[in-house]
Amino acid sequence: MGHTQLPLTIWFLAIYLISQAKTGLSALALKRQLGVSYPAAWLLHHKLNRAMAARESCHRLEGAVQVDDAYLGGEGAGGKPGRGSEN
Repeated sequence: MGHTQLPLTIWFLAIYLISQAKTGLSALALKRQLGVSYPAAWLLHHKLNRAMAARESCHRLEGAVQVDDAYLGGEGAGGKPGRGSEN
């Protein structure tokens, strides 16, 4: 967060948006939602993802881990996609 001229509220909003995006959030989408320039949004996105990756490498999940809305594998040939699928 240091060495940038962005307000702290922008940083916290970016942290919230990136952490709550279920399918990920691009720097372009972050730019649109925060109202900042693309280079600023890219820098925010890059720094926050790097910080999250560094933390993940230090702390591993232990015990029972529950995951919500996970689809494993790909689509089978034919059939109905999504929830209620025979696959």
